[in-house]
Amino acid sequence: MTTVGEILEESIHSLKRVNLKGAHLDARLLVAHGLNMTAQEVFGYPEKEVNNTDLECVRELIFRRSQYEPVALIIGVKEFWSLPFKVTTATLIPRPDSETLIEAVLINYPDREWPARILDLGTGSGCLILALLHEYKNAKGIGIDLCEDALKVAKYNGENLDVGTRVDFIHMDWNNGIPSIDEFDIVVSNPPYLAEKDRDKIPFDVIGFETSTALFAGEDGLREYKAILSLFSESKSISCNVFFEVGIGQANVVCKLFKNAGLREISIYPDLSGIGRCVAAKL
Repeated sequence: MTTVGEILEESIHSLKRVNLKGAHLDARLLVAHGLNMTAQEVFGYPEKEVNNTDLECVRELIFRRSQYEPVALIIGVKEFWSLPFKVTTATLIPRPDSETLIEAVLINYPDREWPARILDLGTGSGCLILALLHEYKNAKGIGIDLCEDALKVAKYNGENLDVGTRVDFIHMDWNNGIPSIDEFDIVVSNPPYLAEKDRDKIPFDVIGFETSTALFAGEDGLREYKAILSLFSESKSISCNVFFEVGIGQANVVCKLFKNAGLREISIYPDLSGIGRCVAAKL
């Protein structure tokens, strides 16, 4: 009978054959998921025997990954801000880059008792607003999204993280208006920002599995920033801060858009690689 150690090695080799980066980690996560073990247990009990049903389950998971399906979609969960988030093909997979936005908010508002009012534009899995509600125990918020299926995922995540009573998720297209900015202390958004002209450069495990409407924003990738900023023009708020995630090389351009829209105190926050990943400003 095959052991855990043997199916792990088999899985690593299968993923290496298709030149997947991170084959060791991916195999370990998928073997653990298929065998209902933790990743630590996979290493700790290599001699444990695997029955044929579980063996076939693991091989099916590995085959899916060998077709470049993201691990997060195969498992159905992705960690963000050390919290578990359910993900589906209706949502973007939360990425470490987006944690830069959470860090930027915390730098500006270090008081964790602050009863913040938060608006999340294009909430997807809800990872941004739910991570913030996890940090600010007295905060409340609203997340909007164009995709009803994504909102179902976000609502599930809110309930699973025990913050569901402090957030409402609303089906809304920001091109048709958004809740009044004057009702909120901060606005966060990770809008679509990939340029259509760069579509051929996007890895298949992204473009082949994640929803295009949450990825692409016109020929230059700036369409949704402009659309959202146009909605801010009627705001009377003098204290609301906005935090936008931006793509590689977009930070300075988005800063100019902010300035032209009349926003003040504009700042860029880099990710761990030093890339400008969040643009923040006051309305």
